[in-house]
Amino acid sequence: MKIINISNRLPISLQQDNNQTTIKTSSGGLVSAVMSLGSGDNELHWIGVADFTSEDWDANSSSVTNEFILHPVFIDEELYKLYYNGFSNSVLWPLFHYFPSFVEYKKNEFDAYLEVNRLIADKVIDLINAEDIVWIHDYHLIPLVAYLRKLIPQVKIGFFLHVPFPSYELIRILPKDCRDTLANSLLGADLIGFHTYDYVQHFVTTVQMITGIQHKNFQLQYEGRTIKIEAFPISIDFKKFNNAYSKPEVAAERIKIRKLYAGKKILFSVDRLDYTKGIKYRLQGYAYFLENNPEWIEKIVFILIAVPSRDNISKYEERKEIIEKLIGQINGKYGNYKWSPIVYQYGSVDADQLSGLYTSCDVALISPVRDGMNLVAKEFLASRYDKRGVLLLSDMTGAAKELTEALLFNPLDEAEISHKIKRALAMPDSEQETRMERMQNQIRKNDVFKWSNNFIKKMENITHNQNTSVHFESMDRLAVLETYLQAKTCLILLDYDGTLKPLQPHPDKATPDDLLYQLLTKLTHNTKNEVCIISGRNKETLENWFGELKGTLVAEHGIFVKKDTWQNLVTDSAPWKADVKKIMDQFTENCANTFVEEKSASLCWHYRMADPEASIAQSRELMNLLSDFLISSNANILDGHKVVEVKPVQAGKGNALKTLFDFNQYDCCICIGDDKTDEDMFEVVNAAGGITFKVGEGHTIAHHRFNDVQEVLSFLAHLN
Repeated sequence: MKIINISNRLPISLQQDNNQTTIKTSSGGLVSAVMSLGSGDNELHWIGVADFTSEDWDANSSSVTNEFILHPVFIDEELYKLYYNGFSNSVLWPLFHYFPSFVEYKKNEFDAYLEVNRLIADKVIDLINAEDIVWIHDYHLIPLVAYLRKLIPQVKIGFFLHVPFPSYELIRILPKDCRDTLANSLLGADLIGFHTYDYVQHFVTTVQMITGIQHKNFQLQYEGRTIKIEAFPISIDFKKFNNAYSKPEVAAERIKIRKLYAGKKILFSVDRLDYTKGIKYRLQGYAYFLENNPEWIEKIVFILIAVPSRDNISKYEERKEIIEKLIGQINGKYGNYKWSPIVYQYGSVDADQLSGLYTSCDVALISPVRDGMNLVAKEFLASRYDKRGVLLLSDMTGAAKELTEALLFNPLDEAEISHKIKRALAMPDSEQETRMERMQNQIRKNDVFKWSNNFIKKMENITHNQNTSVHFESMDRLAVLETYLQAKTCLILLDYDGTLKPLQPHPDKATPDDLLYQLLTKLTHNTKNEVCIISGRNKETLENWFGELKGTLVAEHGIFVKKDTWQNLVTDSAPWKADVKKIMDQFTENCANTFVEEKSASLCWHYRMADPEASIAQSRELMNLLSDFLISSNANILDGHKVVEVKPVQAGKGNALKTLFDFNQYDCCICIGDDKTDEDMFEVVNAAGGITFKVGEGHTIAHHRFNDVQEVLSFLAHLN
């Protein structure tokens, strides 16, 4: 089996020096994590955009030795800029990090983004077999998921987002075709991973608002597949950083730093120079600390390393100027000829220098305004073999969900930053050790290798046979009819709208005609049959239409039932009805040709006759609003065919069937429905060994499928 890892860049670079080409392999955690998957029969491949020419690759590829097979994709330089500097990092990066004012959307850059993803898909297509696992990484490659699903429908596709996924209120800023493309593309995956469950929740809400697809236990049903959405907090190679403490090069660096700043407490930060990292607010918090704690003048030094990043994007160059100006102001105001409050370096440091800084500082200050995870925090903790040092961590990072022993703070609150610096400087060694030990244990047990293995194990368990429903062909028809003929007793469960009668723009238009009534009368007069019409209609309507028939009537999705007389199966009251009615009425006012249907114990907002695009958007808004409003109530929200319904949580067709019927009394059970509301009915009947049918398209757990109502009526006529 091949594991095919796809990221924006390859894990190697070709560096030219004095006409000599040096091949440099990335030492990042992701590379190590992917390499660890190469045990057993797994064959590792890595696909990414090359930052070198095809000629250089042809000349040097034979010298590349890696645990994985590399497949560079060569992209025109101008096209790559539009894709990478343009849409990826001038739209998705600021938007996903809650900087909407920094978004600079340009249609040609979005087109380039799609084109690069298509070119990568073309590279992948010749490599992938249906039994392989494809693991796609990050926001640059979202459309690639959909392209690969279309090209190779049976392949297992996983996607992991390494940055935050924002609230839908941010996503809706994008043009409609753009946001629709992003949401629908990710639905091509089998497994979608995020750092935290906050991001998982944002994603499923966005999918519901854009596509109308609701999750159940963070699983989505789409095109016959089950899509799982889970949190996989990424981590680091703990042993690598912990063992580095004892390296002679690191020890020498640590001694040098401590000697240079002897007698002073060392505050340390390292970050890419990115507006999401909150460096400006970090500096303002430090200045606030110096202003309000003058006793620390000349007794502390703040070492700040800003690693260059995307400096060909204007927002990054502007940020560099702002930060360097602020550093000059702070050093000018509080420093003197003997001491500078801030020691600043704009540039990279090597691994040994970084470990030396991690292990010599007293406090690590990490304050992103938004960060998907933040591995710097974990690297600092893992580096502290001595179990000393204090971590100050922004509560806007994904890491804050795990590293609860850190001193957490709001990165925009300079007073709180100041307070936490003071608290950290005064922390006793014993408390430092206790906090450090707990956080190190968390990282040690959940390192980057566990992260990658957990993801791949989930991928290995994926199957594409979830949707076993097939169209009801002639051979199936004969088999079911034979089962029915041999049975002495048969329970026949029938939905109404969309099953016995085609869906109509207005419910009042879907009255049963004489032919349907005669068909049902024949079924109910056959003594071997027990017929139950189980519908979302109110009991008054069912009584008016079918009250004279033998058999059972179930109204409002299982709230009311009639065998001899009508009974209420749900004892809960509905205190939410009046408020929900007001909300639905407001949506009716805002969206033409919609209406509210009030039943005895439930409410429906119908939008079948409304403008399709506007009404779908309004229905998603209503679903979202009701989900929040009813979160602690006894109500359940159903997303049906052009209708949003709220009913008591006890109500449901499946629950009603379990209450009404002992399936062991019947030799045969046939169940037919068309809507999402019928799926829990199918679940009960399947478990009892019955035969289930879905009418129309869409995911289902039913065994068979009818194309339309006419096929249902034809089948029932054959039973007669």
